[in-house]
Amino acid sequence: MDIKIQETNPTRRSVTVTVPAAAVAAAEKEVLKGFSREAALPGFRPGKAPEAVVRLKYSKQIADEVSQRLLSQGYERIQQEKSFTVYTVADVQKEAGSGADAVFRYEVDVVPDFKTPDWKSVKVPAETITVTEADINEHLKKILEQRARYEKTDDAATKGDYVRVGYVGTVDGKPVSELDAEAKSYGSAESTWEEAGAEGAAVAVPAIAQAVIGLKAGATAQTEYVFPATHEREALRGLKVSYVITASEVRRKELPQIDEAFCKAVGVKDEAELRDQLSKGIEGSKKQAAETARREKAVDALLAGQDFPLPESAILSVAQGLFYQYAEMRLRSGTKPEELETQRDDILAEAKKAAALRVRAQFVLTRIAEELKLEVTREELGAAIMQAAQASQTQPEKLVKDRQRLAELRRDALLNKALDAVLAGSIAA
Repeated sequence: MDIKIQETNPTRRSVTVTVPAAAVAAAEKEVLKGFSREAALPGFRPGKAPEAVVRLKYSKQIADEVSQRLLSQGYERIQQEKSFTVYTVADVQKEAGSGADAVFRYEVDVVPDFKTPDWKSVKVPAETITVTEADINEHLKKILEQRARYEKTDDAATKGDYVRVGYVGTVDGKPVSELDAEAKSYGSAESTWEEAGAEGAAVAVPAIAQAVIGLKAGATAQTEYVFPATHEREALRGLKVSYVITASEVRRKELPQIDEAFCKAVGVKDEAELRDQLSKGIEGSKKQAAETARREKAVDALLAGQDFPLPESAILSVAQGLFYQYAEMRLRSGTKPEELETQRDDILAEAKKAAALRVRAQFVLTRIAEELKLEVTREELGAAIMQAAQASQTQPEKLVKDRQRLAELRRDALLNKALDAVLAGSIAA
């Protein structure tokens, strides 16, 4: 088996493998025998049909299996090459067939050449975690607000109250609906709740949210709002709209008292137990956040000064997953689906940049794992599978059957062990 290697770039090799005609013929003969043993053809007992008949009947299947065998043999030969380590095969082309030498051209991405960083010198001390009374009070306030009731009041609305209002918007005396039939809540509403003084993208008309402050049930108010030049409704851009607002009801947030009934509802004996549980939960969250930050700092330290080339296939593989994550994040932050397509190139560039960092870290940590001769135990892989199953709400059995996903979980577990070793050095120091 002859092999020729051409360097396309620092992380890509074009490898031509030539299988001699005699080896091709031997492979065909072996495959043909296998088909002959299993063939069930009319007029012949199983395994007794002449090879010529079998070859005629199964010519395509035989050719496909021979080709696959030779491809696998060629790949095994490439993996034995000492001048590089295969990362992945990007493409394979067959250039000749039966009756002659078989020639296969493999486009192979290789593990880049780089100097292992001095990981033993990386020092990232663990952060001391403290939980303050202010932390507990803040979380307790959130629990109370989650169980708050909005009670009807005859008082004037203050910031944070909810006011049921109706309103109509006009431009030079004409209803907004005549200028834009699809304006909806930007033009009018018969009855809707407005949070007094609310701000942010979720507020349709900020001026209305401000104008309801001070209103009692039955009171009216007037306000104006100039729609921004970038507003989603093109017909409203730059227009000054006058609104007449009528309040029909005011409701005020009432936080519950921390009494026996409240404690029973949240599953604790008393306030002291509640505060203790909150303290433990906050401490756990802080520790997890601190550990995540510590691991990120360690990776940053490992990658400092590392600028070796990366296989394009590795970057694209990681970037594809990140692309959809980043797109989802933009949708959750308020980006309209129709706007997402115009941002596609920016999102992809952002994903590729992050992917390059992640892939570079994978190579560095893999090298450290090799130097330390680290391996993933069955117990560690099992724990990784269970954690991934819980995170994705997938049955563990399904992950085990997915060979690619299983390989990714094994790899990530190994990389985490390598990073643990780096951090253990920090602790020892």
